[in-house]
Amino acid sequence: MAAITKIQAFNENTGGIGSGRVAASAKIFRGAMLGRMTTGFLRPFATGDFFAGHALEDCDNSAGAAGDLRCTYRRGTYYATVPVFSSATIAHIGDPIWAASDNHADLTRTDPGTTLTATDLVGYVHSIDDVGNVVIQFRARLN
Repeated sequence: MAAITKIQAFNENTGGIGSGRVAASAKIFRGAMLGRMTTGFLRPFATGDFFAGHALEDCDNSAGAAGDLRCTYRRGTYYATVPVFSSATIAHIGDPIWAASDNHADLTRTDPGTTLTATDLVGYVHSIDDVGNVVIQFRARLN
């Protein structure tokens, strides 16, 4: 390929920030855990979805078709502090964290009435802060 002879656009991929198409009838709130459906669309995390990350904005596609809106979200591997799990101690550092909804992650795979799958794995306990909150190393599926 020849050398550049004029200004060329440079589009940087920030890596930890993604933008994905939102599922039909989905309403996503900022801060929610996102699930990527087998169709590739994003929605509030539900059992069986692959964990995509956390929403960085509200996205209301409740009246739209699949893909009408895009949602910006944190993806990849990142750390976040979440409220106290009743049973979390420093003995849990390194343990897996499971999710069953867009606002609940815990040390156990307990969600009455549903069948959880390996797709519910969202990260690992990294540490416990001074007030007992859990610092999670979230690991979103790279897609």
